Amino acid sequence: MPAPRTITICTVDHIAERVYIHDPYVVTFGPDGTSTHLWTLSNDGRALAHFKTLKPLHHPGVIAPIVDSERNILAIAKHSSGTPELHVLDIATGDPLRTLMLYGSLDDARMPYSSRLGFALVSTQDSDELPRVLVVDIAGNDWIAGAAYIPPDLRTGTDRRSPQFGAEHITDDGDIICSYVAPLLPDGVDHFTLMRWDGIPHENTLPSARADFPLLLEDDESVFVSRCLPLRSDTLLVCACETPLDAIDTAYSRSSVIRAVNTRTLDTLWTAEPVWGIVRRLYHTVDAGVVIATGMQNARESASKDTPVSLVAAFDDHSGALLRLERINWIEQGADIRLCAATQDMIVVVFDNGHVSITSMDDFLAAGLTRDAETQKVMTIRLWQDDERGVVHAAVAKSSVVVATQNNLIVVSW
Repeated sequence: MPAPRTITICTVDHIAERVYIHDPYVVTFGPDGTSTHLWTLSNDGRALAHFKTLKPLHHPGVIAPIVDSERNILAIAKHSSGTPELHVLDIATGDPLRTLMLYGSLDDARMPYSSRLGFALVSTQDSDELPRVLVVDIAGNDWIAGAAYIPPDLRTGTDRRSPQFGAEHITDDGDIICSYVAPLLPDGVDHFTLMRWDGIPHENTLPSARADFPLLLEDDESVFVSRCLPLRSDTLLVCACETPLDAIDTAYSRSSVIRAVNTRTLDTLWTAEPVWGIVRRLYHTVDAGVVIATGMQNARESASKDTPVSLVAAFDDHSGALLRLERINWIEQGADIRLCAATQDMIVVVFDNGHVSITSMDDFLAAGLTRDAETQKVMTIRLWQDDERGVVHAAVAKSSVVVATQNNLIVVSW
């Protein structure tokens, strides 16, 4: 069994329902939009210091705030029943700089950002129009610098569903990559498409490169791009989730396929073995030479009680070979999982009851997560002894994880 790690636990008297980290900055959102705060982590990740009180905003869900430390700006998306907004604030003073009014409804996904250009990609859709991807000038004085539209030769509508058109990547040269999935027909779809525009596109600008990617499993008839991550300057990781049409969610009804794609040609460099479940996060651990994928699976065999399972998989970053696959059954563990993430040297799992598993990358690749020999539960440390608190949210930094409970923030560092 690996030697226990030296863990430091620090408690901060502050209540938050969402935590986002962009080292060294931490952004927290209070319950029901009551507060927004900016914090800084110390170099060793062991201390959390309050930096600025910001304009109160509701947390942006899965659209993580953009932190541009070179320009000293912070951008936060605001979901609302009206027009969506992007609030740009000054990090040094905490003051609002400007509010960018968008239109339509925001796609509930991340906003790819180029720190070199100060541009972000935002997927939006009006109720009576096709989806589009906006190129938003976060750092400058413009508003919308351009927009990518679905090329006219692609199928764009049926009576059942609109097409998917997602913002996936913007390079530091200003090229953008979007994904497209045709609207579902009764017999489903058999591929998804990636497109690249050279430079900032406008309404009549056609993509300069386009590639189709087939569904790999025989019975799958639906697909969506669940995550993308730059692997190298010329390579993008693209994860697509495939499912059969109208199938109930079971252990073998959803699979995720990760591909490495050249950002210029959109050629496939490698395709990983499909993994059962939905991959929601990708991490590149450079020193170990691996891609870590985390996600969820419903492990039930039929229409029985839901059996939530978290997955952690490691792939070779040059070949896509599957090196390690671990699953954590929430019911068997006796707790829900609030965070399953990777740093450059650790795999971190945070449970809702205040238990935390921290495994070195070397140990994970060699033997997986450390488990009890009899119960097969993942071995954890406990952040507190009482049962009155629970974990609301958590986010990981380089060498620590910030855990939000109903009463405070807890910084766990190694």
